Amino acid sequence: MARLLVGLICGGVFGAGLLLSGMTNTLKVQAWLDVFGQWDATLAFVMAGAILPMAVAWRVAARRQASVLGFALPAPPKREVGPNLVIGSVIFGMGWALAGLCPGPSLASLGFGGWGGLVFLLAMSAGMVGAPSLRARIDAAGAPAKRNAMDIRALTPTFAVSPQIEPADLAALKAAGFTTVIDNRPDGEIPPGLRAEPMKAAAEALGLTFFINPITPGNFSDTVLATQMKAVTDSAGPVFAYCASGNRSSCAWALMQAGSRPTDELIGLPAKFGYNLEPLRDLIEARASAK
Repeated sequence: MARLLVGLICGGVFGAGLLLSGMTNTLKVQAWLDVFGQWDATLAFVMAGAILPMAVAWRVAARRQASVLGFALPAPPKREVGPNLVIGSVIFGMGWALAGLCPGPSLASLGFGGWGGLVFLLAMSAGMVGAPSLRARIDAAGAPAKRNAMDIRALTPTFAVSPQIEPADLAALKAAGFTTVIDNRPDGEIPPGLRAEPMKAAAEALGLTFFINPITPGNFSDTVLATQMKAVTDSAGPVFAYCASGNRSSCAWALMQAGSRPTDELIGLPAKFGYNLEPLRDLIEARASAK
């Protein structure tokens, strides 16, 4: 309930800011983007005014291990400039310049934009639904034809993690003694051939138990952890979990083991493979105290 209330307050503040600043005025936004025409630079003050408090907020967040409400903080955004960032920025800029609306103002426009605002919102939603497939194609096009051998990172003798695997890796997992495989990566992040259902079918054909438990960055809810724990406790043998890098699977393991092992050990074992779980220390200890 507290999380919903905070979301309501933050959403209200954000919406009020959009209206007061003129970000919902399509003509003003288009004039701001018309750098080589009749440029209206006043929205620069809006951008600068938004960046300043966000810069402070990120500084504060960097010193915390969990949010004020006790939830894990999201992972820092990636810094590299890749095809997704460039192509996405160009497409977004074109749409923003043509319509004068972006996601937040488009919702606000429902109150005064008439059918035009509704059509824009529906079209934007359709684009967002189709974006993961486009991103997967871009990633697949930029991926190397071959990759290194699967990297099994054993946190304990009975639980291991790794980055994304392929169907061909499942036989090697079975040969290594694993009986259960957990997919912690949401389908929207990966190409169709590596998504949960094809992987599940390939695993079960080999006699492996396959659990689908997608974890978005920072979302280690009680439901997610309970599902992960069930997969582990129900397993007839060693368990293998994977995500994009193995980090989310490691975090889920540490949180569900809270109280059964020392916190330093839960953080130290994944650290051997380059996973930094130090930001989760307070959350691990809170879960340990609650048991």
